[in-house]
Amino acid sequence: MTPQELQVARYAALGRSNRDVAALLFLSQRTVDFHMRNVFAKLGIASRTELAHLPLDRLAATRSG
Repeated sequence: MTPQELQVARYAALGRSNRDVAALLFLSQRTVDFHMRNVFAKLGIASRTELAHLPLDRLAATRSG
């Protein structure tokens, strides 16, 4: 997972909307959507609820692989 995907995933896991994440990180909403699709694929999940239930240390661990 890239550093930016990790940052987006952490905000999303905290319940932020894609619009909120985009504003916080000074990205377009389309870029956040793209990163979220990548995060879901890389983590093998299908929803934000699943993302929210993952331990944050697992998100950091996937950064390298």
